Amino acid sequence: MEFGVAFTSRIGDYDLVALAESLGFDQAWFFDSQMIYSDVYATMAVAARETRRIRLATGVAVPTTRMAPVIAHSIASIAELAPGRVELGVGNGNTARLTMGLSPVPLGRMKREIRTIQALLRGETTLHEAEGQSHLIQLLHRHDGFINLDHHIPVTLSAFGDKTLAYCGAECDAHLTWHPSAESLTANRKIIDDAARKAGRNPALIPSKAIAPLEILRPGETAGSARVLESLGPFITNLLHVMIEWDGGLLRSSPRIANLVERYRAYVESLPKDRRHLILHEGHLVYTRPEEKEYLTADIADTAAVIGDPDQVIAHIKSLEAAGLTHFAFQVTGDPVGQMRAFAEAVMRRYA
Repeated sequence: MEFGVAFTSRIGDYDLVALAESLGFDQAWFFDSQMIYSDVYATMAVAARETRRIRLATGVAVPTTRMAPVIAHSIASIAELAPGRVELGVGNGNTARLTMGLSPVPLGRMKREIRTIQALLRGETTLHEAEGQSHLIQLLHRHDGFINLDHHIPVTLSAFGDKTLAYCGAECDAHLTWHPSAESLTANRKIIDDAARKAGRNPALIPSKAIAPLEILRPGETAGSARVLESLGPFITNLLHVMIEWDGGLLRSSPRIANLVERYRAYVESLPKDRRHLILHEGHLVYTRPEEKEYLTADIADTAAVIGDPDQVIAHIKSLEAAGLTHFAFQVTGDPVGQMRAFAEAVMRRYA
């Protein structure tokens, strides 16, 4: 099992990435959401200069917020600073689009954008359509220190729905998911594997990776303890945002939290419609707004995150590994130094 850590993209947090490397983490993921975080590629660039081993990945880049050629050149620029240790995670957009009042990118357009990116990263000339025109494009000057295409840059797809999972298996390098259960991962892997075989690919070469909110309990704590709820607050509200904004199309509501979700939906609908998308995402994965703290309960914390003592966390990750997971990353919030040290000591050092 590989272990990673996921960061909100804050350009001054390169010291945290260096710490993650020193603690033995295999990979660092950086969120791409232009209205609420620092620029993801600038953040990765300074992290690349402060590290030597850890892999750096977008988690995830969103086509349409940048043109496909810009995404390709941006990740290839990071590869010049960190050759052989960059990965392009791609998805159809959560906050990167929702914070601007836009819906996620449709799968058809996602495929076109990703295929353009893949062709450019292979050093090929490809046809690019924009503004009603089609022109051949290619990344030039690849040997003059501007970009690096000498090492394969994997394109990892954030995929949940059946069609997206099948596309991942047929054409992408890896699969990325968020906080899966062993059951959901098993079902996802079947779709990916079947599509890979149909496309003449080896499913074993298309790994599944996961990012999950996580809290390691201290002696005497439970999911409802004040410290735990405060730490997981940004993840809990993120789960509520997804369940409301995606209208059940991404995550199914657990019966344990159905009433809470409906109460939160009523709160969201009370917000001014023209500013709803702005209000809702203030503090996203950074802090919990005061008016949202009433929604922090033990039941929704259990739904939103991996919670347990070290043995329980290890057992959970092993169940995911048995279902086909090869990389487990957790998201940090208010105490990234303490969270990374605790995970490295309590989980990574003991995992076998």
